[in-house]
Amino acid sequence: MIYLIPTILIVLGALAAASFIIAKQPNAKVALDKLAPYQGIVGAIAAVWGLWQLIVLLIHIGYLPAAPVRYLIALAMVHLTVGLGFLMGFGLISKYALSKNAEAAAKGEQLRAKLVTFQTPMGLAGIAVGVVGLIMIFVR
Repeated sequence: MIYLIPTILIVLGALAAASFIIAKQPNAKVALDKLAPYQGIVGAIAAVWGLWQLIVLLIHIGYLPAAPVRYLIALAMVHLTVGLGFLMGFGLISKYALSKNAEAAAKGEQLRAKLVTFQTPMGLAGIAVGVVGLIMIFVR
């Protein structure tokens, strides 16, 4: 279970930075095309799971003085997971959660429009922080 956030973050990062990755590594298109149909569901689940993990991290803020680097990396992973999850899963989120309220749908679209400009950098950061998170888990 501990590997879930970094692994999902790497997958979301790859989906978000797909155009950049394909430009640099054309043979990655096959793998990314296999993941693309699941982008919405993975993103929506990641956004919800990331919000839950953010709450858990804030509850355990007392660990910050004991392990500041680990805590800050975990905080970065959670924030990137929420941001990328929202961005990748926006279609499903708006269809099922925001469609009943026009004001919420408009605010969600405004937030997505702001985030989409940072999609590739967030994706690359997600991959990097996810890899660092996995290394951090194995080094314990």
